[in-house]
Order: sequence, then C-alpha cells, then structure tokens
Amino acid sequence: MASHFKQTYTEDSPYETEASPMASDSITKLHTGEGARKFASQPKKERGGPKPARAALIGVALAALLVMVAGFLFIRALVGQPPDDAGDTPDGTQLEQQQTATVSVDMQTGTVDSGSISYMDETFSMVNIEGSVAVVATDAVGNQRTLFKLEGVPTSLLFYNGIILVPENLNDGWDVISYVVGGESQAGPIVENGEPVRGEGEIIDAYLDGSELVVVDAAGASTRIAL
Repeated sequence: MASHFKQTYTEDSPYETEASPMASDSITKLHTGEGARKFASQPKKERGGPKPARAALIGVALAALLVMVAGFLFIRALVGQPPDDAGDTPDGTQLEQQQTATVSVDMQTGTVDSGSISYMDETFSMVNIEGSVAVVATDAVGNQRTLFKLEGVPTSLLFYNGIILVPENLNDGWDVISYVVGGESQAGPIVENGEPVRGEGEIIDAYLDGSELVVVDAAGASTRIAL
C-alpha cells in the first residue's frame, strides 16, 4: 500500500514527517463523520419475520366470552326463573287439574245436593233453576253466574285441566256434557269421531283415570272416553 506520508530532513530533526494532502483529506473526513458510515454495522434482521400476536387474540376471545356470560346473566335476572309447574297461580298455590264432586238429585222435589270444585278464584257447583239442574260459578264475593243447564240428571261433577265434565242419565241412555272454563264455546256432549258419545243403560259411577273418563253403567260395563 502506498504511504501518504513523506519524510523531510532538517537540521533540527533528522527526519520530519509531513502529511500529504490525500492523508489530510481522509483524516478530515473521519473527524466530520464522513467515511465512518462505511463501517457502521447494519442491524440484524429477525429470522422468520414478525410473529402473530397470539396473546392478544386469546385476550380478545376471553373478553368476548365474559361479555356473553354477563349478558346471559343480566337477561336471566330480568326475566326471572320459569315456574316449576305451569299449573301454579301467581301466589304459588298449585291448581288442582283433576277434581271430582259428588252430586245427587231428589227426583221428587228436584232438590240438588252438590259438592263443588274450585278453579281460578271461582267455585263450581250445581243448583236447581226453574226445574232444571244447572252448573253455576260463584266468585270470592258471592256473585253467581249460570254456565249451562242440563237436560238429564247428573251423577257427578268432574274437572280435568280446565274442563268441567258432567255425566248425566237421560231417558234413553246417558252422555257426558263438557264445558271449557273461560272458553267461548257452549257446553255440549263429548264428541268422538264427529259423533256425540252416548251409552245405553244408567250411569252408576264415573271417574277420571289419567287422561280418560271412565263411565260405568248399571250392567257393570265400562266405557273409556279419551279427554
């Protein structure tokens, strides 16, 4: 490599070193920072590039889950718990979906001795109205209204899931009258396959067996009617 310095002989010093213009220029550049940039080290690049922010994604998912749970609990608190039994009244008293009351009619005097059933703050029973047996409803303060009158002689008063059932003896057999409490339809005989259910003989007993009404006549024959 060529040297940028030259030696000069003087009397004071055998040798004097003098910097050449080229060397002075290089030193000046080093002092001002020029040229040093050529040797600056470059930052190392990470291998594989940037990694996905998995922790951030997990945090977002957990936050969304917490929001969903909080919303569910809030709605549940507003709506409240569903009742355990659909037959419960607002005050917690369970309604009797099946009830039976005995009924007897004095054929000589027409006097009706009737038990009663209760449903939705009313009491249902039978009375004699103008020579006919009628089913009436009485509210808590004693107001009475007539629901329907019967053509025959009732043997009992039954109640099944909001329906009043009255088995009755007729001159030529028997039938069963039904009436939906609070409904818009009129009382009428139970119908199966488009025809009123009727039987021969005289009813001596009638009772509920699950979702069926069993009618027993004087000959001991039983008729089951699906309700």
